[in-house]
Amino acid sequence: MKKTLAVITAAALAVSSAFVFAGCTPRDEKLRIYNWGDYMDESLIAEFESWYSETTGKKIKVEYDTFDTNEDMITRIEVQKEDYDLVCPSDYMAERMIKSNLVSKVNTEIFDMHRDDLFYDGLAEMITPFDANNEYFVPYIWGTFGIMYDTDKIAVGSDDMKTWEALWPSSKYNKRILMKNSVRDAYSVARIYENRARLSELSDGFTDYNAEYRAELNSYFSEISADTLNAAKATLIAQRSGLLKYEVDDGKNDMLAGTTDAWLGLFWSCDSGIIMNETNGKHFYYEVPKEGSNVWVDGWLIPKYAGNADAANYFLEFINTHEYAKTNFEYLGNTLAVKSVMDEAKSELEADTQFFAGTYPEFKQMYLDMMFPPAEVLARCGVMRDFGKAWSTELDSMWIDVKIS
Repeated sequence: MKKTLAVITAAALAVSSAFVFAGCTPRDEKLRIYNWGDYMDESLIAEFESWYSETTGKKIKVEYDTFDTNEDMITRIEVQKEDYDLVCPSDYMAERMIKSNLVSKVNTEIFDMHRDDLFYDGLAEMITPFDANNEYFVPYIWGTFGIMYDTDKIAVGSDDMKTWEALWPSSKYNKRILMKNSVRDAYSVARIYENRARLSELSDGFTDYNAEYRAELNSYFSEISADTLNAAKATLIAQRSGLLKYEVDDGKNDMLAGTTDAWLGLFWSCDSGIIMNETNGKHFYYEVPKEGSNVWVDGWLIPKYAGNADAANYFLEFINTHEYAKTNFEYLGNTLAVKSVMDEAKSELEADTQFFAGTYPEFKQMYLDMMFPPAEVLARCGVMRDFGKAWSTELDSMWIDVKIS
C-alpha cells in the first residue's frame, strides 16, 4: 500500500513518455481517461493495453489525464465537450451528469459478468437513488468522512472525538482544528452539526439508527433551500474562530510529518488510510461521529461525447477483474467497490501481525472499521446528492462569504 515518491515519479514519467506519441494514434485505437490525480496504479495502463490486444486482437493506446475537482471535470465535459471515454466523478456530480443526459449506458453484454462483484455490502443501495438500475455509474473507490486525530495529543477513543462538536470552538482544541476547503463537505457537516439535537431525538440518543433518523440525515445531503444555506453559513462562520486553517491535501502530510499545530480535523477515510499506512503514521485514530456522516462514492461514467465507448467498456471489465483490481488496491490502499478484493484484503489484514505490531491496542479494529465500514457505521451515513445547477453558484458564494468573514 505504501507509495514512494520515486515510484510515483517513475510511473508518471513512463506514462508521460507514452503520451508523446499518442497524438498520431487513430481515434478508434485510443482510450482517453480522465481521473482524479494519483487515483490508479498507472502501471495498469500498459497492462490494459496488452490485455486489450489479447482480448480483442486490436491495438489500443491510453491517454490518461487527471483533474483536481469535480467542477474542473464537468467543465471539460459539459462546456468544452471533450471526447473523454471515461471519467471518474463523485456521486453528486455523477447524478448531475446522468440527469443532464451527458453519459451513455454501460455495455451490459461485456460488463454483466462482473456486476455481482461490483458492490461491497450495502453500497448498491446507496447508489440506486441516482442510478436506479445501475446502468450508468460503475463504482470505483469509496469511503466515509469523519474526524481523524493524533493520539499523541488526544486520548485514544476520546468521547470528545465521537461528535462533530469537536470541530467547533472549544477551550481544549481551539486553533488545533483542520477543516476541509470543500464546500459540499463543509455544508453537509454544518447541517448535521446544527441539527444534532433533532438527530439524537430520532435515534434515541444515537442508539437506534432507524428509518426516520435516516430520512432526516439523508435530507441534509439531498435538499437545499435559502434557509438551510443561510443556517449553514452562520454555523460555518461560527466555526472559523476555532480553526487552525482550511486545507485539502496538505493537512494529512503536515500531521504525518509533525509540522503543524493541528491535532484533529475533518478527513476522508482514504486520506486517513494513507497516513496510517506509513511507518510513522500509526498514532492516529479515525472516527465516524455518532450524529451521522457521509459515504462518498467515486465511480466511472462514459460521457456521451466519448470517441471510443467500446474500449471504455473493455477497460471497465479489466479494472474490475479481481487480479487487476487487487493490484490497484495494493497500490492505492483505498477501499474499492470490488467485493471479492475487499473480502480477501480484510481476511489478510485480520491475520497480519506485522502491520499491526507496535500499535496501540485499539488500532487494529479501528483500522479495519475504517477500511471496511461495518453495517452499524453505514447505518448512520448518507450519500451526497445533486442539488441542481442553480444551487452551485449559491453554494460557492456562501463558501466565499464564510472564508472571508
